[in-house]
Amino acid sequence: MRIIRDSQRNITIEIEKISDHPFYTMSYHGDDCFEEYLLRGAHSLEDYCTFIDTALIRKPDHPICHNKFGCGAFVAQNADRDILFARNMDCECAIPMLLRRNDTLSYRFLSLVNMAFLDWDESTYDSLETDRKLTLATAYSPSDGINEYGFAVAILTDAAATYPQQNDKITLFDMTLPRLLLNKAKSVEEAIHYTAQYNYFYDVAPLHYMVADASGHSAVIEFVDGRMVVTRAENKYQVVTNFTLFDNPSKTGFGKDRYENILNALAKQRGIISEEEALELLKSNVIWLPIVKKEEES
Repeated sequence: MRIIRDSQRNITIEIEKISDHPFYTMSYHGDDCFEEYLLRGAHSLEDYCTFIDTALIRKPDHPICHNKFGCGAFVAQNADRDILFARNMDCECAIPMLLRRNDTLSYRFLSLVNMAFLDWDESTYDSLETDRKLTLATAYSPSDGINEYGFAVAILTDAAATYPQQNDKITLFDMTLPRLLLNKAKSVEEAIHYTAQYNYFYDVAPLHYMVADASGHSAVIEFVDGRMVVTRAENKYQVVTNFTLFDNPSKTGFGKDRYENILNALAKQRGIISEEEALELLKSNVIWLPIVKKEEES
């Protein structure tokens, strides 16, 4: 286990490597200044990085970068009528971190963060004592997660999205919206409400968001022509990939094949699917195919 402490912010982070793939877990305790960020916002990646550097990192030589990625997500039920929130994240470089936030500063939540976005590589864990990189900023940009009330959210790219820019609203980096929703939303309706309170900017490509709650309600929050729009589930299941769902009856765009594959599979089973089947459905609908090593082929 690696432990990082910041006495000035009273932050303690415990990180454990649980797989050589690699896969990590993190427990994050203390004030990471996220509420301060919500009051100030950021209008560009440079502005956002300046805030992170000043509030947490205090080492401006580490850039925050994001690669374009394509993903799929769906909401369904298992045979016991438990709600399943399933998603994969297709990107060329992934270093997954399971993040736990259990503090009283917000709702407790579990989320996944791609540490490659925070300047990590596969050797970072062993050198954290001498180089923390952007580790203190981990909790700012979960790719997906679920909070203690059963509210879940996932990000997916949507290149056609156009974010609102209203003068009376604070602007946020779009990758930080999931953290806001995990902090404050108990339901789909609350998530829609909080999302509408802000403007957004993006780095490489804009996003849309799948949200779901413990009651089984789900929706996809998108941005069309500078306004927020919402596509709610018409059945007990819902699917999203990487094109705008709103006002798109033919469901055309990047990820149409994956969308139809997942949707057809769920429709055949009327939205009832086991956890194992959900994982297989995600695994069979990806963009970045795994590299098979020679020794694994033999």
